[in-house]
Amino acid sequence: MLDFDATGRRITCMRTTLEVPEALLRDATRLMKVKSKSEAVRLALDDYVRRNRRHKLLSLKGRIAIEDVSPELERAEVRDARRHR
Repeated sequence: MLDFDATGRRITCMRTTLEVPEALLRDATRLMKVKSKSEAVRLALDDYVRRNRRHKLLSLKGRIAIEDVSPELERAEVRDARRHR
């Protein structure tokens, strides 16, 4: 089954059987304001993965040096814009 993510990229979906407490799924569906159980599970999984990735990135704070090159990039963009007039 094909579906699309929030950015419009095509993703492949699979059917599966899950045992989820009925009250938990009902509460999640209501709180997320979605109509289907599948959508509630998909949103919950997306949220979990996003939070986990964010946590891992934040744990790198102070471990890697990242140089702010935004002024340099901005100058390059202005140069390119002037060339393409």
